[in-house]
Amino acid sequence: MPTLQRFDYARVMIYIEDHPPPHVHVKLCDGRECIVELDSIKIIGRIEGREMREVLDWISAQRDFLHDEWRRYNP
Repeated sequence: MPTLQRFDYARVMIYIEDHPPPHVHVKLCDGRECIVELDSIKIIGRIEGREMREVLDWISAQRDFLHDEWRRYNP
């Protein structure tokens, strides 16, 4: 599972051969995890958006890059 970005409190990863729709996994330092769908920036899991605003902003800004990485790791 490649880590695409690290923050002080979280990291953003893509799993290889993962299920659609295109998404990234976010893991916080406290062990909690969620999925963020790339098209809608919808959070699936038990992490509130306010807890990872910087991460969501980065995902939004890097959406094209993240879609390219999704296609690369999930053909």
